Amino acid sequence: MDFVPEIVDGTVVLNAVDICTAGNDCRPCSELSVGVHNWLVVHQLRYLVVDFQDEKDVCTTILTELLQLRKRLRQPFLFCGMMEGPKKFLESYAYQDYPFFRVPEDAAAFLKKTQPQILSTNFESIKVGEPIPCTRSRSYRTEELEEGEEVEVEPET
Repeated sequence: MDFVPEIVDGTVVLNAVDICTAGNDCRPCSELSVGVHNWLVVHQLRYLVVDFQDEKDVCTTILTELLQLRKRLRQPFLFCGMMEGPKKFLESYAYQDYPFFRVPEDAAAFLKKTQPQILSTNFESIKVGEPIPCTRSRSYRTEELEEGEEVEVEPET
């Protein structure tokens, strides 16, 4: 899964692409949430709008991680394009501070109306259309090698 930023009505929206449906204990989605945190801090965003683009199944790990991140950062996290399954999952974790939005434009209008002061962000450093960077932790290695990675073979003696 990746999150790709775009600017919608003066609001940064992260579009979820290649959506993961793995479920619980999905390590890549846990690492993606760290990338989201770092990205929000670097760009000094005081809100998060995520568009899941009407995907029926969304990995519960990324949803849980986003809720945990929302608690830590204490800022608005708005969700768009949530189908019933993921929406019910979020509600089961007491997500009720903000409504769910059908499209990002509705979320942008909501923020402009209710909290316009948090929208004053410089968008120059945001790379629209490029997935936010998220590197894998060195302590987590899959059995298969990453593309382009080489194995060092020690010579036999």
